[in-house]
Amino acid sequence: MPLRSGLMLIIVLSACETPIEINVSGDYTPVLVVDGDFNPDSVWSVEISKSIATGSSVVPSELFIQNAIVSVLGESGQGETLVHTGMGVFRSQLGTRPAIGEIYRLDVISPGFESVSATSSAPRLVSDFLDIQAVNTDSLSEPLYRLRFSVTDLPGKSYYRLWIDQVVPSCLRESGYTSRYDDPEGVPAYQMIEFESPEPSFYHDASTLDEPPNALIQYSGAFQTPYFSDRLFEDDVREFEILIQPYIFETEPELRFRLVVSGLSEELVLHARSFILQDEYLFEGDPIFGNPINIFSNVQGGLGIFSGFTNNSYRINSDGTKWTESEIGIGERMFPPCN
Repeated sequence: MPLRSGLMLIIVLSACETPIEINVSGDYTPVLVVDGDFNPDSVWSVEISKSIATGSSVVPSELFIQNAIVSVLGESGQGETLVHTGMGVFRSQLGTRPAIGEIYRLDVISPGFESVSATSSAPRLVSDFLDIQAVNTDSLSEPLYRLRFSVTDLPGKSYYRLWIDQVVPSCLRESGYTSRYDDPEGVPAYQMIEFESPEPSFYHDASTLDEPPNALIQYSGAFQTPYFSDRLFEDDVREFEILIQPYIFETEPELRFRLVVSGLSEELVLHARSFILQDEYLFEGDPIFGNPINIFSNVQGGLGIFSGFTNNSYRINSDGTKWTESEIGIGERMFPPCN
């Protein structure tokens, strides 16, 4: 039984005085489930699995689909049939990556299932790092920096996301302290850091983005990965300001940051929003009297998500000097030890 469905059943049963027997239909027909977030920095990779009926028991590995034809095709005519590499993951063998701004169609055909399809794109993104300045230099143990960047909004509805990482000693990665698990081996250990901002465009997560009555209400707490849209700067350029207080390590005296600005497809935002709203429905409200939340899916004939995003990354020191991962070097300079 899926975790969310299981928890829902527990909540419902515990809230009733009379026992309720749930009858699950025996003629449930599984459908294909797509997990396909993509971006221009990575080769094509899509996970394909199957759905199961509520109350069914199955070995998790048996949910993955191995026998399928998975293809992606761009509006320019460029495409590829992906190859199964294990655990339901189908990847490009030609090193093909999505192109920014191009709409792609995903098609999946597997024996015994209805064929599924979906479309999305990695949006065009125009942004720029402006500057970083020290705000509080009186306390060496608690420095504070003001960082500014800009986003140029392009035609159409646009969604964005933001976070900032700091290079930390590699032993923190080994201990599970760092939060950027999607970074490959051979790069510095990054730790996401919180920040504050007076910017009214920022929202704590996708569930409150552009949704009245939350729209245009400034959030005063610390941000980690805020979402924002072009509501306040449609077809214009807007400068943003954030305040960061970095970690201090004796073994890493030079402060190195990575600012990441993301352009998000609408499909990705709607999918992320529905997950949060469903959690609120199950765990914070009254699931008996509330309205159930369906997880958003743009997969025709099946379930899941196929959505694109684009990242612009800026690596700067505390004095604004730009750096690259290759310039840090290998060994102690890239992975400084911990005291």
